Amino acid sequence: MHSFREYLSEAKSVGGIAHLEHPADRLFDGPEATKHSVETLKGVVSGKTPVTRKIDDKMSFQAIRTPEGKVGVKYKGSGSTYNFSAKDIEAQHGHKPYLTAPLHAVLKHVGKVLPEKHGEYQGGFMSTPETRKEEGGHISHTPNTVEYHTPVNSAEGQKLKKSKVSLAVHTKLEGPERSPSPITSMAGFKSHPDVHQVQHVVSGKEREIHPDDKKVINSHINKAEDLLKDHSHNHLSGHETTLRTYINSTVRNDERPSTEGYRNHLAAAHDKKIEGVKMEATKEAKRAEKSAALSHVDKNKKAFDKTFEIHHHIQQATNHLADALDKSSANGGGFQTRIGGEASGGEGYVANGLSNSGTYYLHLLKANGTATGSITSNGTLTTYAVSSDYRLKE
Repeated sequence: MHSFREYLSEAKSVGGIAHLEHPADRLFDGPEATKHSVETLKGVVSGKTPVTRKIDDKMSFQAIRTPEGKVGVKYKGSGSTYNFSAKDIEAQHGHKPYLTAPLHAVLKHVGKVLPEKHGEYQGGFMSTPETRKEEGGHISHTPNTVEYHTPVNSAEGQKLKKSKVSLAVHTKLEGPERSPSPITSMAGFKSHPDVHQVQHVVSGKEREIHPDDKKVINSHINKAEDLLKDHSHNHLSGHETTLRTYINSTVRNDERPSTEGYRNHLAAAHDKKIEGVKMEATKEAKRAEKSAALSHVDKNKKAFDKTFEIHHHIQQATNHLADALDKSSANGGGFQTRIGGEASGGEGYVANGLSNSGTYYLHLLKANGTATGSITSNGTLTTYAVSSDYRLKE
């Protein structure tokens, strides 16, 4: 079985989920952000916090039912507008057939299951009949990296086989800023044989974590909370982005984050900035910035050491929690999952309801030793990449 790393993350976006951030990394944003992450972990462990599955879809879309009852769909990418007819889709995306085909299918069928009242939603397109496989008594589809399979004669298998489109409508967009709120109950949604709706909500039974797993998770949470009691975040100011890119690099390289490793990463990041300019005066200014940044780390080594120790325990708690949910919700949503033909865990989980400032996510970072998302920075712009989105293919 493949080893999965999944992290509890917070969505920080307006008008849909833009990128996911790991809870341990919220430590870099100050005490309140750290508290929200830790409390969310505790809420999931206790079973009090609703949890949904993160689905490895083929394309993210948004759908709306207007106050007048019209249904429109659009690609989630920036700059896209709602399409209310096949003609609209062709006019906006006709040069991109990999977008038009899913959008046509979603527009034709999603209105059959959306609530009748006005609302706006975000979801993932999974498949249409021609992209599914039937073999060995199983039916499956592989929208992106994860293959979802189930016996063809099972209730879920029959729903998928008979449907004309498979979708996961997982988020509602609310208010003038279209803030994302995970859908934790399908009340109001309708059933229709043409639409296979992925069961993304994790039931209360599936959220019952084994006592042995709870013991390990709570041990890491307790250690993090003990270390946080007299911990200052002042030394982290100005390092929020480089700390995140460093943490991301350690995940790719399977290294444990440390002050020494961060110092080396920071030096390399500044060297790139120096190499990226031509004027000697500018180079000298950037060398001074590098010297000041490294000096700051050296002067605050004990504080950085403690930061990485706290980060380690929050991260370990999250890893064990995600693994525990994989075990307690095996065959979740009526499907088993594989990558490259080998059994695997799912793509992750979403936990909702503990922070007024955001929604927290359990999110897959690694599968089969390969990062499925990335954080990169050129010193000015920070880019967050998530695999289950066509933007990485453009």
